[in-house]
Amino acid sequence: MKFLYRIFILLFLLNIDLLVAQENSYGNAHYDPTPNESQFNSYKNYTRNNGLLSNRITCITQDKLGYLWFGSNKGLTRFDGSDFKNFTKKNGISANYISALASNNDSLFIGSPNSFSIRRNNSFKFIENKKILCVSPIKKTVFIGTDKGIYRLAEGFLAPLRTNFQIDLNQVNDIQFDGKNYWIATNKALWKIDYLRNPKSINRIETGNFTSILLLKDKTIASTLNSGIKIVHHKKVSTISISTSNIKGIRKVGNQYWAFSTSDGIEVLNNNFTFNRKINKYNTFKTNAITDIFEDSQHNIWIATLYNGVFKFKDTTNGKNFIPSISFENIEVLHQPIDSISFNGYDKVFELPSHKNHLAFSYKAVDINNPKNIVYRYKLNGDYSPWSDKSSVNLANLQAGEYTFSVQSKVSNQQESDPIHFQFYIDKPLYQKAWFKWLLGAFLLLIIGFFIFLYVKKLQDKNEEKIKQLQIENHLLTLEQKALQLQMNPHFVFNVLNGIKALGNAGKVDDLNKTISKFSSLLRSVLNTSRKDDVSLAEEIKTLENYVSLEQQMSHNPFTYTINTKLSLDTEEIMIPPMLVQPFVENSIKHGIKSIKNGEITINFFDYKNFLHCEIIDNGIGIFYSQKEKKKKDHASLALKVTKERIKNLGSETSINFTELKENREVLGTKVWFKIPLKTDF
Repeated sequence: MKFLYRIFILLFLLNIDLLVAQENSYGNAHYDPTPNESQFNSYKNYTRNNGLLSNRITCITQDKLGYLWFGSNKGLTRFDGSDFKNFTKKNGISANYISALASNNDSLFIGSPNSFSIRRNNSFKFIENKKILCVSPIKKTVFIGTDKGIYRLAEGFLAPLRTNFQIDLNQVNDIQFDGKNYWIATNKALWKIDYLRNPKSINRIETGNFTSILLLKDKTIASTLNSGIKIVHHKKVSTISISTSNIKGIRKVGNQYWAFSTSDGIEVLNNNFTFNRKINKYNTFKTNAITDIFEDSQHNIWIATLYNGVFKFKDTTNGKNFIPSISFENIEVLHQPIDSISFNGYDKVFELPSHKNHLAFSYKAVDINNPKNIVYRYKLNGDYSPWSDKSSVNLANLQAGEYTFSVQSKVSNQQESDPIHFQFYIDKPLYQKAWFKWLLGAFLLLIIGFFIFLYVKKLQDKNEEKIKQLQIENHLLTLEQKALQLQMNPHFVFNVLNGIKALGNAGKVDDLNKTISKFSSLLRSVLNTSRKDDVSLAEEIKTLENYVSLEQQMSHNPFTYTINTKLSLDTEEIMIPPMLVQPFVENSIKHGIKSIKNGEITINFFDYKNFLHCEIIDNGIGIFYSQKEKKKKDHASLALKVTKERIKNLGSETSINFTELKENREVLGTKVWFKIPLKTDF
């Protein structure tokens, strides 16, 4: 009996080998939503040898573009039908072990036994540390099943949803929404709830360890770990008993239902939930450890296994009716990616400054069955380019203006996809903008007007300066003329000449000669300096000495004089206006010491801080008393007035002072002091 049993087993295995030998052949029949025998025998196995990160595949999903994503115990793998691209913690994902995957719009949600993260715009973002069992994007909310109840994705964190303590404290394996109510599969029961946030109606449908939920039009199908398949119809629960244990989930494939297990392979049920066949290591695969089943947009069936990678049952239509959609993978401006790449429409214009006129577009269409037969064409405001397999384009040095970049794809000679568009606007450079030109013109006119104003003002100031200078020069000439006219007192000349006559009559030849010599020297000095603006201090002192000596001879009361110089320069090097000191000395002689005996006059010259200082000191009756004795318009008063004006016109910092010297209220004399800028002949 044992011998016959062994022969039967041997014949059965030989039959399986014949079936497996046909694994690389593909049928050409039209698509039948129910997989047939030829499809079971026509599959392809992808493992690490083909590019997967690991042979232990945990979950499968497909994104909006058409990429397939495989989660494994070592990371995440993306597949376009030809090439694999792997992502691990080194590439940015939060954990290598992937327990759940879901895709919605441009986002991929990734769950692991200890974290949750999102991939969006070609980058991964870690959200929170949780043990994730399932991810369910429903309407505009992403719900996450964990080992401790349900969470929803909020702004950068997972927010817990408090529904029922029997749900909140247990592991949630699946969440589905039928349009009115939420169905929740936990390890303790199957639940039906009206709202996940603040629920009003909570119904426990059946107890048990439920692993997945499948929603039909009027039925809810739920798989249990070891209690068969539950069908909920009009509030009644019926059980479909199957031989498969450790059921991981159930999927609808065509018109059949495939229950898969991590230990017993796949059990296929007909549309009426009757047994159809088994798919396991004895008749098809090399393993019974199935972790997920996924039907892609081209009706290919993907089987994830625990140790043997992933198996693909190919769609027998060869995708003849499939038109892959196209999307932008990346858009760069000056080699920097923009924040969002969802621009499938004319509802947004991307504005760029003038210097950012270099754009690069990367786009992709995915056809899992014909990955190498996709071609693209694009246009920028004009006509389309020729079809090409190149999926990127660089647009450099674009001129200012509004642009619409359009691109579409097709597979071989099939119908092309709908085009996608990206509108952008490059602003004009600042110097080309109308307002800038007007502003620049106004600014230039303002500058020109300003310079014209400055030029006119400069001319006016120059003219005014010339007028003032001419006025000063005219005034100085007038003063000089007055000074020349008043340099020699006619009365003094008359007295000197009478004195000379008297000396001649008296026969005092020697005194006569000395007087005539001094007088001629004084007259020569006055005549020589009358045409000069400046003379040396030595000449001025010599003229003063001649003048005072003659006054001594003519005076009825004898007096003495002293001229002192305390200078840092030689008197020959210092220049001074001619006859500037003589009027003050004359005033001292005629009014200060005229009526006293033993009169004394001291004249001091010294320099200090670039100024020449002069002091005329006498021991006469004092300035105030002498002023009472003087006539209002005598020669000395007018000479002093003119001399004061001459000094003031020599500079803004010149000064002159008259001081009456006193001691114990007794008048001791007068001091005249003035300073003028120190001027040299070098």
